[in-house]
Amino acid sequence: MNDKPILMGTDTISGVAPEILDSIISASRVKTLPYGNDIYTKECREIICKIFEKENLEIIPMMSGTASNSLALSSFLQSYGSIICHDEAHINNDEGGAPEFFSGGGKLISICDNLGKLKPKTLKTKIDNMSFKKKNTANISGVSITQLAENGTIYKKKEILEISKICKNHNMFLHMDGARFANALVSQNISPAEATWKLGVDCLSLGATKNGAMAAEVIIFFNNKLAFEAKNKIKQTGHVISKTRFISAQLNAWFKDGLWIKLAKSANNNAKYLSDQLSLFRDFKLLYPTEGNEVFLKIENKTYDQILKLKIIPNLWSKVNDDELVIRFVTSFETQKSQIDELIKRLSNQFIKT
Repeated sequence: MNDKPILMGTDTISGVAPEILDSIISASRVKTLPYGNDIYTKECREIICKIFEKENLEIIPMMSGTASNSLALSSFLQSYGSIICHDEAHINNDEGGAPEFFSGGGKLISICDNLGKLKPKTLKTKIDNMSFKKKNTANISGVSITQLAENGTIYKKKEILEISKICKNHNMFLHMDGARFANALVSQNISPAEATWKLGVDCLSLGATKNGAMAAEVIIFFNNKLAFEAKNKIKQTGHVISKTRFISAQLNAWFKDGLWIKLAKSANNNAKYLSDQLSLFRDFKLLYPTEGNEVFLKIENKTYDQILKLKIIPNLWSKVNDDELVIRFVTSFETQKSQIDELIKRLSNQFIKT
């Protein structure tokens, strides 16, 4: 057996797409204005306007997903306000209180729904209950959803539209955490516009880092009022990037000739292949449909220990009970079918197929 560890617990272990690396080198040879006034950032804005089929979009290139989400949310989350999100949302569990910090004390209110997604009916009930108590609850500023959702599934157009209508009926804003937006997009066969602002999304934190970039995120404001608020806070929160051109250059290469879609499609196809193969083992229970590049499995503790001994390293996602765990496998743009075949080969030596 090959002794090399198979690391497949996250797509952030991946490298950088050659086209994007070349763009960084190219940008380093050009002298242009700093602080987002460079030719690359201007081009990035034009590209995004074209891709999302909307004129006069405001964008803010960022270096991290946490900063992108937090600054986007702070554009409408005030210190006395609140944001509703899913209980398993990255902003709720994995960002160290950054959204609250950026907003000066705004509150995250989480809802626990199955399948890692907010259900419109549950969302409406939560808002109605909070509005009924009103006197002692934080004003609800908006809602944040994640696409792909926290369990790797996709918010369908109808679901987002229903959530958006609830937001608009209550004078709230809708934010989308799009760390894996490209993976969700290729699975739906719809345009970026049809997946966002045409459904009522006010701002999108679009991530490229998990899908081929070195470090590149961008906040896209479909509501320019929010962009004005965010730009007032960007320096205060320490995220004015003097050499913004290196972020924008990555994004420009990412978008060029549909590279972002090609990379995401490759990751998704390999995730589906991995999911189909893992589902054949008796000791693994596939928890959710594989709609992007993530595969979630329920296994026993002893099974997890056996997997590690095979030098297969998934992400230990959650604890079900004293005997069972949830693990996650994630494919990236550079995952090869041969890697998956080696993983399955190792498992076949230890576990029985159905």
